[in-house]
Amino acid sequence: MINFDALTLKLFYEESADFFEGAKIQKIQQPSRSELIFNIRNLGETKKLYINFNPNIYHICFMSGENETKRNFQMPQKAPMFCMLLRKYIQNAKILKIDVPKYERIFEIYFEYYNEINEKSQLCLAIELMGKYSNVILYNYDTNVIIGCAHNVSSEKSRERELYGMLPYVYPVKQKKKNILKTDFNTFKENVDNDDIASSIASKYHYLTISLIQDIIKIIHPFSLEDLFYKLQQIASRKDFSPCISIDYSKYYVIDYPNTNKVKDINSMIDEYFSYHQHNFIIDNLKSKITKQVNAKLNKLYNLKTKQEQQIGKIDKAQQWKNKADIIMANLYYIKQGTKKTELTDFEGNKIEIELDENKNPTENANKYYEMYKKSKTANEHATEMIKETNSQILYYEELLYFTQNAENIADLNDILSEIAETKDNKKEIFNQTIDYMEYEGYRIFVGKNKKQNDYILSKLSTGEDLWFHPLNAAGAHVIVKRNNKEEIPEAVILKAAQLTKEYSSQKNNSKTSIIYTKRKYIKKANNKLAFVTYKNETEIIV
Repeated sequence: MINFDALTLKLFYEESADFFEGAKIQKIQQPSRSELIFNIRNLGETKKLYINFNPNIYHICFMSGENETKRNFQMPQKAPMFCMLLRKYIQNAKILKIDVPKYERIFEIYFEYYNEINEKSQLCLAIELMGKYSNVILYNYDTNVIIGCAHNVSSEKSRERELYGMLPYVYPVKQKKKNILKTDFNTFKENVDNDDIASSIASKYHYLTISLIQDIIKIIHPFSLEDLFYKLQQIASRKDFSPCISIDYSKYYVIDYPNTNKVKDINSMIDEYFSYHQHNFIIDNLKSKITKQVNAKLNKLYNLKTKQEQQIGKIDKAQQWKNKADIIMANLYYIKQGTKKTELTDFEGNKIEIELDENKNPTENANKYYEMYKKSKTANEHATEMIKETNSQILYYEELLYFTQNAENIADLNDILSEIAETKDNKKEIFNQTIDYMEYEGYRIFVGKNKKQNDYILSKLSTGEDLWFHPLNAAGAHVIVKRNNKEEIPEAVILKAAQLTKEYSSQKNNSKTSIIYTKRKYIKKANNKLAFVTYKNETEIIV
């Protein structure tokens, strides 16, 4: 991904200036700390101006409906303070003009404003798109006094430029660069480092980024420094632009570049490119958040399983207690009461030393060992049952991880987050889902590709005589084969369903995978969790 630069901002300004002039701000929203949305009406249409001043993905553009969806806005129930401030001063205000100060990454919107006593003044919204220093500042243009900032900047954060209400607004320190249009070729040539052409040029001239220069170098054949100079001058004069985006969305270009997706204008290029990366950022962040939560739960379960296995491992010691009790009972007449320790012969003829309670008679000592054995055996049986439950829980969360890693859209990830939170909606409601299925030899095979789809095919689509498939002790999709009337499902269909089950599981790359299947009527949902089931009467098939 490449950053939003001063040249792109200048091109957006020149392309959209006519729409801004005389427009009216109808609505202001602030989805997050670093985002603003303005509904702007002019020339018979309404557009949504999107301002993102997040240090990682700062940009400005008019959003399309499709790309608004990609950005996945979550509007807060209560508007943030800065949003309330903007609504007070500029909602329903008329835009007088826009501007971009020379060579700056600052987009200025000027408004006509009337105060409480109907005095007319001019306000300016300065949208600063400058990496980690990105900000939005509203100030009174007539007095140059800041009314409010999206992010206040105190002296502790910056020694050079403080930004908060009641301070005068000043521009950032200007970069010490030159205008390439006012440079001759010989001077340009002297400033170029042939070992690092792009960096040496970008560090000395406005509007020219390293990425842009590298792109131009690649399309000049045969390459010459003079051709590069004149092409850069053409770029700086903002002529002959052809916006496009690389096939893999790693870069955008304001110049015509081979093997790219062409877009109709600069705004579309900005909107398409950055909404794509925002969508991926959201997905990556959601996956990271879910993975962290699920791994925390899994670590607890793994530790619990270790303790349960240790409890099961104590059965050998419990058996020793029973053996001692049996030996005592077999030698009651040889043991004197009040003895602390005795040596007896076990049933295999070996000598064994047994500790005794001197205050108990031999029978009571035997019963003490029987009681210890009984408690240990009961604990062992309980631990065995508990470990089955723990293994089921582990498989459940491993399956959540599998679906998280393979999720391709935000909705699926939000579903998983909801499932982890165990909200009431998860437990009581199953929404209609679009489920993929395939026809094979006249039978429909449904594949659930996330938890809600799995739950939907189990709870809504399947009936008792349908066949249910799942990888054995592994994460994966639930697969259902619908039974036609009362016909037995053929082996070929069963094999195909098993192959699909493997394909949509964490075991898909294994040479051999165990798949289990049983009738739907033998499946029981457990613990009120989506698609978390127990089963019986299963058959195993190797795929």
